[in-house]
Amino acid sequence: MRLLCTDLDRTLLPNGEQSESALARPLLWHMLNTHDIKLAYVSGRDLGRVLDAIDEYGLQVPDIIVADVGSSIYLPEEGSWVNSETWQSSIATDWNGLTGDDIKELLNDVDGLTRQEPSRQSMLKTSYYFPLDTDRALLRKRVENELQTKQVNASLVMSDDLEKQVGLLDVLPRQATKSGAVSFIRAMLGVAQADTLFAGDSGNDVAALVSGVASVAVANADADTRGAIERESVSLGTTDSTFQAVGGLNVAGNVELNGNYAAGILEGLMHFRPVWRLDLLEPAWVASALARYPLVKE
Repeated sequence: MRLLCTDLDRTLLPNGEQSESALARPLLWHMLNTHDIKLAYVSGRDLGRVLDAIDEYGLQVPDIIVADVGSSIYLPEEGSWVNSETWQSSIATDWNGLTGDDIKELLNDVDGLTRQEPSRQSMLKTSYYFPLDTDRALLRKRVENELQTKQVNASLVMSDDLEKQVGLLDVLPRQATKSGAVSFIRAMLGVAQADTLFAGDSGNDVAALVSGVASVAVANADADTRGAIERESVSLGTTDSTFQAVGGLNVAGNVELNGNYAAGILEGLMHFRPVWRLDLLEPAWVASALARYPLVKE
């Protein structure tokens, strides 16, 4: 494994209802360091909110940031983060010259959609809330019909914000998904599918989780997402590259990780690289991890 691409909220960030195993993040950081694995955060957040999460949770600074559900890819350059013009130019062709504001005008008359806050919009992403009890197939069809009037080639990503109790709709260029962004990063770095791990937990991660890249759904992923992963991986023939964490990963000192958040990402790494389990079972290696990285309290 040479590249870890992970979602943030409720995947790496322990901001869901379930608890986090205290050892999980220190062990994950040490695993990445030990095996020289590059790190990319792949999030629905914009760049500012990704950077906020890094500070708030004391995360490792990544090599690459994918923001806005895949519509922005930021690379480090002289102490700042620079949006990839190559990626922006590539995905912009799908919208036939239109911007996020143009998409907003197209969808003004679609019932049930409420535009999200300005901070959650971008040049190539338009995002909405909708009620959880909405007929999603009908809503999708109505949005698609409006977009087709302007020959907009779009990807519609639906997921849930359970904290706010609303549905989320992201309208993106067809290529500008998390899965498409991961493919772009792999090509840029020259990393094979089998040497990449994608980790996620929710509806907007499913396409990447079943794309053929080695992937893990953390144990705290909701039941609908886990079911969608099972169905779609069977349909696409990608079951061998798709893993769902359940907890119970053993660590030296008679400790078991619960599979939530970073513990689930570790479990995925061990599934695809089982020889690395020896690191976790070696007391000296675990002690080194805790000496190098601060312990996260449960």
